[in-house]
Amino acid sequence: MALLLAADIGGTKSALAIFDLLQRPNDSPVRQKRYRNREFHDFNAILTHFLTASRPPEYGCFGVAAVIRQGTAKLTNLDWVLNEQELENRFGFHSITLINDLTAVCSSLPLLLENDLLTIQQGQPEEHGVRAVIAPGTGLGEGFLVEQGSCFFPQGSEGGHCDFAPLNQEQVELLAYLRKNSAAVSYELLCSGKGIPNIFDFFASTELTRDETRFKQIAEAEDRTVDIVAGALAESPCPLCEKTMSVFLEILGSEAGNLALKNYATGGLFIGGGILPRIAGRISFTPFLQAFRQKEKMQGLMASIPVHLILRQDAALLGAAKYGHQLFSVE
Repeated sequence: MALLLAADIGGTKSALAIFDLLQRPNDSPVRQKRYRNREFHDFNAILTHFLTASRPPEYGCFGVAAVIRQGTAKLTNLDWVLNEQELENRFGFHSITLINDLTAVCSSLPLLLENDLLTIQQGQPEEHGVRAVIAPGTGLGEGFLVEQGSCFFPQGSEGGHCDFAPLNQEQVELLAYLRKNSAAVSYELLCSGKGIPNIFDFFASTELTRDETRFKQIAEAEDRTVDIVAGALAESPCPLCEKTMSVFLEILGSEAGNLALKNYATGGLFIGGGILPRIAGRISFTPFLQAFRQKEKMQGLMASIPVHLILRQDAALLGAAKYGHQLFSVE
């Protein structure tokens, strides 16, 4: 039995699972565990802890929230560095490959079932059409999947770091506000866990009505995004939080539309990441869809592109397993 260790290594958490390469990647793993990164000084410490209770796998495929260059990954939102050769030597793997975390999410798309998705726009999907993924989490991930015949090509990108383009005067003022502290304002600075507080702070600086008790609670919170989302969804919602989430969805929808256009994603646009699945069914996606479709002469095309929210929490881990099976398959 040849074993594959799949991992999803993000800015906040890491999930690891061991799979039998003779089985399908969507079969139950031999062992699986999730870790909070802040409780470990580096990924080696997590891997050491995980492997103490397991037979060392021969192969590894790790999805990492990082730019991967020459077998080395330096995480974008965490001060960790991973290297394929060093990991192989230290832990005795035959071979390890590091892939971008969005490459992993894109790899998972063929394995997702109907109940793994929430359809936001039905659209008219084209068979073998390119599928695109946008994933607001700790940061903002983007990628695509080309699958036709024997071709299986998932690819993550760093599109979330592209320059933010305002849609209206309100967003022009938001951009000017953020430029006071950032020479370059990317979509990630708005459409992510660290971006939502930036939108909140902008509206807090205006005359928008706010709940002072809620405002104080958010100001003192360890993770302000969690409290801002809770404020927007409360029985008596905080107007400032509601406005923040509406604009977050509007900007995310616009960038999702940009991604779908640039990839000609007639196979569908998929929303990943950890933020939106937690509030699915409790918030309106109308601001997202309106901005997604508002693309001048391409409005008809945008209305035809299916839009799905990925509900499965371990999609990136599943995708890393799928990628590893493709790369290290054994007879």
